[in-house]
Amino acid sequence: MNDPLPPCQLHVDAIPQTGQRNMQLDGEMLQQVVDDESTSIVRIYRWDQPTVSLGYFQKHDEHTDPRLQQCDRVHRVTGGGAILHDDELTYSCAVPAVHPIRSHPTELYCDVHSAIVSVLHTCGATCAMRKDTAPSAVDPNADEPFLCFLRADPRDVVLQGHKILGSAQRRRKGAILQHGSILLRHSTLTPEIPGIIDLCPDFDVVQFTELLPKAVARAVANDIC
Repeated sequence: MNDPLPPCQLHVDAIPQTGQRNMQLDGEMLQQVVDDESTSIVRIYRWDQPTVSLGYFQKHDEHTDPRLQQCDRVHRVTGGGAILHDDELTYSCAVPAVHPIRSHPTELYCDVHSAIVSVLHTCGATCAMRKDTAPSAVDPNADEPFLCFLRADPRDVVLQGHKILGSAQRRRKGAILQHGSILLRHSTLTPEIPGIIDLCPDFDVVQFTELLPKAVARAVANDIC
């Protein structure tokens, strides 16, 4: 991209938020870059309790794992499968319609995921985007899993064959909101879905937490304000 990039506002939430508040803030980020095209926005956040977020097209009464029935539920403005947000870091980024990525919005997945992969490597977790690993067999006739981390997309980030990062988008008037979950550890509710520390016990999570915010911001902007 040769066009100039809008600077980026960077926000790191110090306190975990409710699911409803997290999704409200992400929606407000998208509207903010629609109304004001002068900057992009990146936010890093956590969840105050295990929460299931449903993709935009999923229904509250859709089949779910009975282990998750007691979890709070919220709807995302983005699509995709349900996510159990528990021991994770979540990022969101919103870029205005003047951002050059507007012409190829799916490239934002690769830009942000590549930046996060680089930080993961620095902190001791050797991972890659799924499209850069050996292909796995997928049954085209199988039902799509309810949970996003049991689904497969070429742009997922995988570690030892397990999905540890997945993202989704919503577009409005040329602006893009993208957010994604970085699975640090498995949830006690879904122990079959491992996180980074489960797969890589020497992973430096403290360093990763420190490096992640600016890495995501620099994936969408040259200047951070």
